[in-house]
Amino acid sequence: MSTNSPKGGWKLKRDSHFKMIVWFKDGNVRTMYSLDWRHKYAPLDIKVGMGRLKKLIADYGSKANTAEIYELATGARIAKYFEGLDVGIDEQ
Repeated sequence: MSTNSPKGGWKLKRDSHFKMIVWFKDGNVRTMYSLDWRHKYAPLDIKVGMGRLKKLIADYGSKANTAEIYELATGARIAKYFEGLDVGIDEQ
């Protein structure tokens, strides 16, 4: 974790550790990035970012067919959810 934020504060795609893709039952697809900081100049905390993504999954619940969380640095899928429930990840 970094203790110093960049000049001007954190930016979504540049400073996020995770990306989540959600496929909704109505056909929409959304990509969201983790917010790994509590405020603009706070240190990065990946637990904060992951917690926020999991809260979104719980909020979407049965409206979402599938949600997948990826680690941005490696591109590896680290979690998969179906209708808000963790279904684990397949061996890749």
